[in-house]
Amino acid sequence: MKLRNFLIATITVLSIAFTSSCSKEDRIEKNLWNKGGDWNMESITVNQTSTNPIDNFSETIPNAGSFLFKEDGSGFVTFTIDGDTEILPFNYSNTEDKLTLIIDSETRVFDLVWEKNEIDLAITENYTANGASITYKENYSLKKK
Repeated sequence: MKLRNFLIATITVLSIAFTSSCSKEDRIEKNLWNKGGDWNMESITVNQTSTNPIDNFSETIPNAGSFLFKEDGSGFVTFTIDGDTEILPFNYSNTEDKLTLIIDSETRVFDLVWEKNEIDLAITENYTANGASITYKENYSLKKK
């Protein structure tokens, strides 16, 4: 009986150690490319506010395309908006709360909220154009196919 209890305790401790050794960052990275790595863009929301009111706009685009993440840190994003399709290659990396995408030599760092088969990405960029202060926000809602 002592041996059985010892084995159960050992297996429990090893299971906990193994589970906690796999960081959230690693789980997200594997989930991105696992099972084909194909994610549907359920929606994109774009919001721009400016000190020049004529530049203000907000738009939500449903079913805007897809992301394909590969295990080697590369992939493709396909935008399908108003019947037009554009496919762009990218490289990526992630932490437990950020996704970095490099598309056409431009690096963009998104805030990342991950649930097993759903991802929300958000980025806010502030800049000045023609004397106006502008805040530009993009939100992507992704769901694994």
